[in-house]
Amino acid sequence: MTKQKFLNLSILSLLVLALLGGCSILGGKKAMEAKREAEKQEMIEIVESEEAKVIIEKTLKNTDSNAFQENGVIQSYEIDYSTLEVIPTGNFQGRIVVNDDENLYFSAIFSIDSNHKLLSISGGVSKALLEKLREAQ
Repeated sequence: MTKQKFLNLSILSLLVLALLGGCSILGGKKAMEAKREAEKQEMIEIVESEEAKVIIEKTLKNTDSNAFQENGVIQSYEIDYSTLEVIPTGNFQGRIVVNDDENLYFSAIFSIDSNHKLLSISGGVSKALLEKLREAQ
């Protein structure tokens, strides 16, 4: 084999390997995106369950003993789905927005069991919500 043919074959082989490597990276990226989307959907299903509603409302009532009553600070809540993300413990975190005000929120860690059922919520309130709660006392 001449040097020119060997060089051409080597370049062609490198191009094929680079193409295959690029495809596997793209395939891996798509698989990772699909996994994240599946995790996100699972988190949404968990926080939309009736069990979760009970736990979320209980947590908010522990934060504001008059929650959902006329004299309470917390009148309504909504899960901010864009903030839901899996954390290293296998649980997930996100925000619970209060009274449709982005400044009033509860930063929540949602603890789930091995059957993917919500066990509890822990976390803290935003500075603005804390101030409103203090004013109401």
